[in-house]
Amino acid sequence: MLKRLLYLFILFSFFKGYSQENESGTKLAYHSFSFSPSAVYTDGNSLGPSFSGDLRFSYQNNIFAVGAEGGAEYFAFFPGSDDAYYELNLYYGREFRIYKRLYTDVFGGLGYVDIRTYEEIYNGANGSYKNTDVFYSTIGVPLTIVVRGMLKRGFSIGLKFHVNLNPDRVIFSTGLHLQFTRKSRSPYK
Repeated sequence: MLKRLLYLFILFSFFKGYSQENESGTKLAYHSFSFSPSAVYTDGNSLGPSFSGDLRFSYQNNIFAVGAEGGAEYFAFFPGSDDAYYELNLYYGREFRIYKRLYTDVFGGLGYVDIRTYEEIYNGANGSYKNTDVFYSTIGVPLTIVVRGMLKRGFSIGLKFHVNLNPDRVIFSTGLHLQFTRKSRSPYK
């Protein structure tokens, strides 16, 4: 997982950001960076903290994002319980202004999901159960809704609701969302 995140960091470190230029609307431009430092996830069998972050780019009224999210069961620090997951996602979405400084962001996309869980597997040969780690790696459909308030020019705080629909386990997470928007894009110039 660390290698994949390092690869994404190196890939985007060579990207020329347009955070100081005027928005022309005809080219892909940096929009914002956001992360959720304290969130909670569940997949129906486990519950634990999760963390996420994404980098967003805008083209006219459309927003494209690259995001990562991961979490581990709270009791993962104790033996015998080690459920965890991470996902790497590509999103398409829109930003809607609800009221003066209240916004909602809606995203959908496609992503890679890796789930590790601890399960009992039945051994039919001798009629016993064996505890083992089970790994699921699959493609999922992430859906995200963020409701946020703009506190000051370029910074907003809100709640993030995220679900990843995949064939193995549906993962839901929710928590605090912090967003740092390009200041020249802020409606409060």
